[in-house]
Amino acid sequence: MRVCIYGAGASGGHFAVRLALAGHQVSVIARGSHLAAIRENGLQLKTGEGTLSGNVAASDTPADFGEQDVVIVAAKATALPGIAPHIGPLVGRDTQVVFPQNGMTWWYPIGLPDTHPKPPAIPVFELARPFLAAMRGDQVIGGIIYSANEVESPGVIKNNSPTHNRLEIAAIAASSPAQVAALSNLREALEDSGILSPDPGDIRAAVWTKLVNNMSGSALGLATRSPSDGARKDKAMSEIYRRIMREGLSIAAAHGYPLDIDPDRMLKRLLDHKASILQDYEQGRPMEIAEIVLAPLAFARSAGIATPTLDTVAAIVTKLAKDKGLVAADLEVAL
Repeated sequence: MRVCIYGAGASGGHFAVRLALAGHQVSVIARGSHLAAIRENGLQLKTGEGTLSGNVAASDTPADFGEQDVVIVAAKATALPGIAPHIGPLVGRDTQVVFPQNGMTWWYPIGLPDTHPKPPAIPVFELARPFLAAMRGDQVIGGIIYSANEVESPGVIKNNSPTHNRLEIAAIAASSPAQVAALSNLREALEDSGILSPDPGDIRAAVWTKLVNNMSGSALGLATRSPSDGARKDKAMSEIYRRIMREGLSIAAAHGYPLDIDPDRMLKRLLDHKASILQDYEQGRPMEIAEIVLAPLAFARSAGIATPTLDTVAAIVTKLAKDKGLVAADLEVAL
């Protein structure tokens, strides 16, 4: 299978090495010192198994690789506006394009059942126009990543969840039998490479499940500058975590996705790992505040749901990000 990983950072680099070692023809789109290191030494992955090395082709120019069977856009949501105009050369008539970003996703309204409430107009939805200029809606595959990774140094990825690495994928709209078969083949390829890939069923319910987790554990980790499991180790933070999660569950249900999630059970599963949004804050990278924290607030407002705890945490983390210039200066919390 010809697979291009667009954005070979933490999670993308992990997938690239695994798929390459499983025998697939893997290319990666990277840049800067990370790209230079991959070209010189290959892509390295540190795991509980030791250090693995993947033989991947690397470039900062998608046209160098041509049409692929699969493109996994593993960059963060903040990078998507810069990717949309350049992804076209990788996409053929039968290419599957996987978007596994955290937070609310650009494709959410596409194919949304008519029985569900209309979502609010938020900035990330504006990316539908440039992406759909390069691909059809039935080529878009939604993705949910459960894997803790970080770029330890240029060309070197460290996996911090050796027994917990999963990429759930599903089509966002009705697919032909051939596309269903291709999606099944991709799940099999991921499983064979050591990445769990169960069928999540309704992909939008899966998005809400991950989003409710991120807007609670990840947002609190950012607000307190601590690993996600810090919310479990402090009694007061544990209660705040539960409150945010309950608010998130109410938002999801109001928009047609009632979730069977127990906040106490999720609290126990928090990892001793800095969430990607905290890693971005500490390393001075653009932050997914809008997609992970402010988007659910917009959905709450459109449904008339009160979210006092999330309101407070959203105001705190937005100010943290704005003070470091890691989000747009005009980004506002709609309280």
